[in-house]
Amino acid sequence: MNGNFFGMPFGGIPPGGGRPAQTPSEVERLFQGLLDELPDEARTLIAKLNDQAAKFEAQTEAAKRQVHEHAEQQIAEIERKADSRRSVLFDQAIEQLQPLQKELFRTGDLASALAVFLHIRSLKLRAENIQPDPVDLTQFHHQVGKTLFFRITGRSDGPVWGSDIYTSDSLLAAAAVHAGAVEAGEEAVVRVSIVNMAGTQIVGTFSNGVASSDWGSYPIGYRVSRREPA
Repeated sequence: MNGNFFGMPFGGIPPGGGRPAQTPSEVERLFQGLLDELPDEARTLIAKLNDQAAKFEAQTEAAKRQVHEHAEQQIAEIERKADSRRSVLFDQAIEQLQPLQKELFRTGDLASALAVFLHIRSLKLRAENIQPDPVDLTQFHHQVGKTLFFRITGRSDGPVWGSDIYTSDSLLAAAAVHAGAVEAGEEAVVRVSIVNMAGTQIVGTFSNGVASSDWGSYPIGYRVSRREPA
């Protein structure tokens, strides 16, 4: 017994496996034909339902964006206060170490004076919170709303998606050139703000010698600008 019933094996699977031989266009035509048979009352009800559902989805997305924006503002404020406190701590340590460095230099202990000097320099960098080039910002997804500083060298090549706001997997050195924060080959400190990209249209452009690409929806992105001297 081969299990054939009306020319098709049991379970509706044609010989050779896979789905029944019915193309999407045939399904669409069948579905459209059934819709054409709807009475006007049902057609009006479904149209009203679809309209209400679309409005509900739009309201939901708007409410979600407001929550995200409020959360980002709160996170940014917390980070700002933390950065301020950290900067004060480092500045106090530097103020205490500088007289020691001068005294060691005066007494001829040059090795110790140099060691203290290098430590002071390290503390100044930590106070400024400048980090090395992270390549991209994917590791900072959990820091939405935070502002970060990176020392980078601009590049005119590398993958970049978006304009003004870039996807987190965009190459920072190239996105910074695209945004006009640095020039290709130039070393500089850039300011990066991690943002939620929900509802953001990701459109590529050609700017400052760098071509960026379009993309679909993406969760997290960033803005980049040049850090101006204090």
